[in-house]
Amino acid sequence: MYRVVLENLQLLPLLPRFNLKPGFGEKSVDEVCKSYGVNTDFFLEIANAYLDELYIPGEGLSLFSLDTMVNYIISTHKYYTEVALPSVATKINRLMDHSALSEKEVSLVTRFFSDYKKDFLTHISQEEKHILPYVIELERQSKMKEPDPAFIHKLKTYSIREFEQEHDRLETSLRHLSELIIKYLPPFDDIQLCHQVLNDLSTLMKDLVDHAEVEDKVLIPRVAELEKKLLNRESPE
Repeated sequence: MYRVVLENLQLLPLLPRFNLKPGFGEKSVDEVCKSYGVNTDFFLEIANAYLDELYIPGEGLSLFSLDTMVNYIISTHKYYTEVALPSVATKINRLMDHSALSEKEVSLVTRFFSDYKKDFLTHISQEEKHILPYVIELERQSKMKEPDPAFIHKLKTYSIREFEQEHDRLETSLRHLSELIIKYLPPFDDIQLCHQVLNDLSTLMKDLVDHAEVEDKVLIPRVAELEKKLLNRESPE
């Protein structure tokens, strides 16, 4: 396990989302996952999706529950709202406080990030109030001998693929904020702090892209597969 992480440091943000803590010794990935009660196949699917943008999940998708996936997504949302966004916000405020920018320029940056955060929280709220409960209910209904007819009717008119089509790439706004700082604003006196802000924005952008890819490559195919099986079971040809 330690070799996997050491050679792929971009996996570090994933570890706390699985409650995995460095200090792996010579344990294998499977041994570490089992010691923390983590589904090894699920962890590998997530890790591979993060490491390879061309990765297409295989049969491992059927080896973990959707509940496991939902818990991971909620854990990731918590990381964004409690760690990543507050950290970036604090540094942006410090950068503004120690800059020679005009009041209008400061307001432009802080309002831009505030609006982004609002949109981001709305996106997360919609997922946790509508999409994720649907996923959990789909899995529950699929295990029932006689699924709820009302749910089957809903299933005939809605698919998780609609979520895929609506999936907003929130990293675009962060990229615009970075462009604003790099291209349009006058130089900052505290160049090191400016670099920290830009680095944090870049890291968050990459994480958001990876997270969206995980949902697109892992969650949506798994849910779509279950939708199809349940519909075929209830409406055999």
